[in-house]
Amino acid sequence: MRRRTALIALTICALIAGCGSRLTDEQRAALVVPQGGSAGTQEGAVTGEDGAVPEGTAQQPGAANPQEADKKPNPPGSIAGGCQGTGGATDKGVTAGEITIANISDISGPVPGIFQSAQQATKAFVEYFNATQGSVCGRKLKLVSFDSRTDSGGDQQATSQACEQAFALVGSMSAFDQGGGPAAAGCGIPDLRASTVTAQRQRTPVSFGVASNVVNLVSSAGPDLVKSSFPGGIGAAAYLYLNADASAQNARSMQKAAEARGIKFVYSQAIDITDVNYAPYVAKLKETGTKIVYWIGSAQYAVRLQQAMRQQGYTPEAFITDPSAYDPQYIKQGGAAVDGTVVYTNGALFEESNAQVALYKQWLGRVAPGAAPSYFGMFAWAAARLFVTTAAKVGPQLTRKAMVEAVRGVHDFTAEGMVAPQDVGGKRTSACMTLVRLKGGTWSRLAPASGYSCGSLIDTGVGG
Repeated sequence: MRRRTALIALTICALIAGCGSRLTDEQRAALVVPQGGSAGTQEGAVTGEDGAVPEGTAQQPGAANPQEADKKPNPPGSIAGGCQGTGGATDKGVTAGEITIANISDISGPVPGIFQSAQQATKAFVEYFNATQGSVCGRKLKLVSFDSRTDSGGDQQATSQACEQAFALVGSMSAFDQGGGPAAAGCGIPDLRASTVTAQRQRTPVSFGVASNVVNLVSSAGPDLVKSSFPGGIGAAAYLYLNADASAQNARSMQKAAEARGIKFVYSQAIDITDVNYAPYVAKLKETGTKIVYWIGSAQYAVRLQQAMRQQGYTPEAFITDPSAYDPQYIKQGGAAVDGTVVYTNGALFEESNAQVALYKQWLGRVAPGAAPSYFGMFAWAAARLFVTTAAKVGPQLTRKAMVEAVRGVHDFTAEGMVAPQDVGGKRTSACMTLVRLKGGTWSRLAPASGYSCGSLIDTGVGG
């Protein structure tokens, strides 16, 4: 549902992208919820003045030894395929022995560590690949990490630096990702992001979100799952959202799609980011007899709304929001007030058995002990996997141009079942999703009974 599930920052971005640098630090801090269960930077990580996080020692995740690259061929069944030759230094960031990739994610800013989980997941995949999978056509992976600082200028500066230091951007996640779009397009660097969260970055020709969401295309699976799960409430739904450009676009698009599938809305309301009194909105929900409440905005604001609902003794049949709430921090912040929350997602559930999620968790534990997996981390891992498999298909003569062209041909990517099918190359919203519900502090599947429910894409004409 929406650009959708993800993300992506479809929540953070749905808010922040619209407000941009006009927000004060205090307001920006209120818009975001840290992902991955870590509110601080990774222990031991040192960020340089240029925003880069130094890496490359033999002990650090992501370190590569070019002299060893050819000594370990791809094992049978390797995700890098059977490509064994090397074309030498074929493009910027590529040598005979290694491929340098960069991750640009928000680490510092009003809320430290906001998208650290995406950077950790990319590091985890690099560590996993170099240790177990051999090489990409004789080349190991080397990772350099940058902090986009929760700022469009920070994203622009980091992207410009990565253009000179790396072959590609992989697994990045920035709330103000529009900042780096022109720089990425200008240098032609392949940009496989966990998700693109602004329309500007979505339109950047070299940028692709592995959570392949766009505003105007909404899957019918979302409203259909809500209808089947809460049939008694579909005649009285409400949409509440933060009064920011991107969040408003997403809310209008999603509401139009839901209406097209037979859900009736009795109340729709934008809420200013500076508004601290949610009582009048709850009173209106009660007055209109709203039974299903949709929320578009950060999880922190969702907590505020649900606390106000609890204070007035109002409990709808369903409170529905995006995957940013599918996180330990949301439960910690909201407590009993958020119990019953329903989240839509197009990724595997952390509570269920999934081979790729298990690998992600295992190697995340090696890179960042104690860190919790997150939705955005999952898609960053998937982005790194897609990079490796696509680079191997391009072959020894690896160039930026060839890589971008190859990614454009990826239309049904699942990262071996880790995520619902994503049309990465076509930049079209995933048609499939799952509903999960929080009950007693624990998330569990609501619908469908297994896997994903897949529908058709509804073009709402909003934000397209």
